[in-house]
This record gives sequence, C-alpha cells and structure tokens, in this order.
Amino acid sequence: MHHKRLIVVTLAVAALAVAPTLAGAQSVTATPAAITATHAASLSAVPKFVFHAGLALGAFHHFIYLPFKAGKFTSGSFFSKLKNYVEAGAAALFVYHETKLALRDAQQNKVLKLVVAPLTAVVALFNAIVSKVKGHNLDAATITSAEGAVATIEDQAKRSGSSVSEVVPSAKQLLTGSA
Repeated sequence: MHHKRLIVVTLAVAALAVAPTLAGAQSVTATPAAITATHAASLSAVPKFVFHAGLALGAFHHFIYLPFKAGKFTSGSFFSKLKNYVEAGAAALFVYHETKLALRDAQQNKVLKLVVAPLTAVVALFNAIVSKVKGHNLDAATITSAEGAVATIEDQAKRSGSSVSEVVPSAKQLLTGSA
C-alpha cells in the first residue's frame, strides 16, 4: 500500500513539474501546415527508402545478377533460357520501379542526400537493362556496372545510417510491378 502512495505522489509531482512547460508550449504560435507536412514526409522517407531499396536490390541479385553469374542466360534448354529471361525482364522492370520510388524518398530527406546521385545512376542503368533484356542481349559489362552501382548505394546508405538489407520480392510483387 505504501508503494502505491509513493507512485501516486511521484506521478503528481512529475505532472506539476511538466504542466508549466506544456502550458508554455501551447501558447507558441502554430507552425504552418506545409512545414509540418514536409517534416512528416522527411521522417517517413527513411523507412520507405529502406523498404524500396531493399526490394530493388534483392530482386536484382536474386533474379538478374546471380542467374547471370551462373550462366543461366546462355546455357540450358531454350525454355530454360526463355524462363530466365522472362524472370530477369520482370525483375528489371520491378527494380527500375522500386529504385525510382527509393530515389523519390531519398530526395525528401537530408540524411539520404548522399544516396541521390548513385540512385539516379541506377535508375538510368536499369532502364538500359530492361531494354537489353527485351532484346536478349544482356552483357557482362552491363551486369558488372549494375553490381558496382548497387554496391555503391548499399555503402552510401550505410554511411548515412540507413542500412539496406536485401529482400527478395514475391512472385506477386514481381508480376504486379510494385510492392
């Protein structure tokens, strides 16, 4: 019983100590709605960036980079190669879309400004990869440069304090083109 009274007294003293601060905070003029909305967008940009970038990098590695390194685009039966090209094409479109979303999120946050330039390069690079996959002429130089650009994004994101972990998208996400 003594502990309950002590807790109630402590809470009452804390409430009295905070009350003048809260009353003073209410008298401060309100900030414009545009500033508040911008701040909210900036705060939500980091988790959204991590989500979209993780999906994009996971799709690139799982459906394009690793199959290319394993030679699945050049060896095997016709149907096997066709299946790999279709998967890579869908993944390239998905990665292109998700990197554009991650770029938009990175542009809204001051901390993620380091990632904007590499992401812009990756968006352009995946636009080229989509074209090359459609034309069945995906080459090692394009894949290697994409892997380097992806590594740069992961490094820059880690430096900005927003570590990106790769997530392999589901087949439904790939087919619909977004998360």
